[in-house]
Amino acid sequence: MSFSFLHSIESNIALFSEALEGTNLVPEQHFVRNDLLQKVTELGYIDADIGNEIERAILECARGVDLLLVTCSTLSPIADRLMVEGAPVLRTDRLLADDVFKKAMSNPGRSDIAILVTAPSTMEATGGLFKTCRDVLGAESIGVETILLPKVWDIFLAGDLEGYKQACVTALDEFLENDDKFTHVGVGQVSIAPSLALCKSPRAPKVMSALSATRAYLLSHYR
Repeated sequence: MSFSFLHSIESNIALFSEALEGTNLVPEQHFVRNDLLQKVTELGYIDADIGNEIERAILECARGVDLLLVTCSTLSPIADRLMVEGAPVLRTDRLLADDVFKKAMSNPGRSDIAILVTAPSTMEATGGLFKTCRDVLGAESIGVETILLPKVWDIFLAGDLEGYKQACVTALDEFLENDDKFTHVGVGQVSIAPSLALCKSPRAPKVMSALSATRAYLLSHYR
């Protein structure tokens, strides 16, 4: 079985490669289309023209493999539509959603889920994904909220990746230390995940990401 990745951020290549270390899982290719993310970010939403461009990119990258994993939550609504239409496409944050809800549904008490993001352009797509998963799983009693970590994304857009990582650490620690509502927390963007290892909050190791969810999915389907 063959698979490739489609990223909108080049730094995600190293993150997913590290997540697959120690396995025999090797992608055919890592595609990067940062231009698509930039266009959506500048416009603030996906219009018909950008949607068509994203669709062409996904279908081209999916050609010749059994599965294309789309790691950008901003582009993922188009991936969802193509998956429904039968394209061999899967968004990695959907794998995260499945994991988060699986854990929340096994909780004996009340469960509430927080999904943390840094990019305003991904708020709607991420929120829609988790609410759809909740409906499909019949988990209406579980609360779910998408939360934007403030004052972080502009640092990433400026190209300061180390500054972005540290800003994520600060924002994550502040949220985790002050939150007393959510029983389960996930990060909706892969770019946030490396900061979890640097957090001081004792809750940080329990925060879920698409990296571990993708590794588990591929090990169960592609070994």
